[in-house]
Amino acid sequence: MNTTRLGRVAREALLLIRKFMGQGDYYRASQASLKAAEAFNEIAKHSSGSAHKIAIKRARVLVEITKVLRRGEPLPMELVDALDSFYPTPVPSPTPTTDESSVPTVESEVDPEETETAVEEDVEPPEKIEVGDAQHQLLNGIRIAHTIVEMLDRAEQSIRIMVQNFTNVKTVTVGNESCNVNLLDRLITKDKAGVKIRIIIRDPESLGAAGKHFREAVETLLHEAPSIEILVCAQMHIKALIIDESEVLEGSANFTTKGLSGIGEQATWTNNAEFVSQFVTRFDHYWVHQSSECTECKNRTCEVHALTRRNLT
Repeated sequence: MNTTRLGRVAREALLLIRKFMGQGDYYRASQASLKAAEAFNEIAKHSSGSAHKIAIKRARVLVEITKVLRRGEPLPMELVDALDSFYPTPVPSPTPTTDESSVPTVESEVDPEETETAVEEDVEPPEKIEVGDAQHQLLNGIRIAHTIVEMLDRAEQSIRIMVQNFTNVKTVTVGNESCNVNLLDRLITKDKAGVKIRIIIRDPESLGAAGKHFREAVETLLHEAPSIEILVCAQMHIKALIIDESEVLEGSANFTTKGLSGIGEQATWTNNAEFVSQFVTRFDHYWVHQSSECTECKNRTCEVHALTRRNLT
């Protein structure tokens, strides 16, 4: 992707941040923020001098903005001011030059002849971005399934899963591409290898007929993986996977064949230490009923459900 297209992607993503924040949709605003950070990071890789410095600074600020938005919190004033400064009005056109070594400024990387649908036309999945020592990645399509498989295979110490629904996903196929997920087999193998596995789920009965395969998958784990612990939570709607307290994937997809196909789904993967730590804390608070949702919840299904098998230590 050239810097002109990257400039377009960055600008469109910045406009989406403002739009979604205005609607109070912090989740979608965070997705747009990470997309913008990714674009500026790529611009920095292909720039030098002041353009490089501006782009990397913006990427770092946008990652901080993403963290706040993912927590569902409004931006502090200093980040609002920083974000406002990123909107060039008007956007200057690129300055013609015969010097191939020159690099346009970040603000001038928009080609006025490109259509307004340039971002929609860019169907290539985003690559990982590196800001400082951390990496972040936006995922969609079957890449969600591939990433979950890779994460589970990397697990050496612990696996934490928060999910509304999961089933015995075997293979996910989208178009000509397939992913051998074998979800239950992977979890059972990791349990037997001594990896500590804790899963928080919604009550399968709350899903009606659709909960049949869900319950069967849970019962299989309880029978085949004697050390796996499961907590049934009446409110659980989060979909997240945390591995070894060092990386997290969070998004919209349930761990079902349809969900992991990634069609109409989105996920974010990161190994940012601060972000991962926040997710570990949130999971652990749910586990011992110390989250704000737990203290306000009147449904005590979690304490008595037949599928709950939990240690509090």
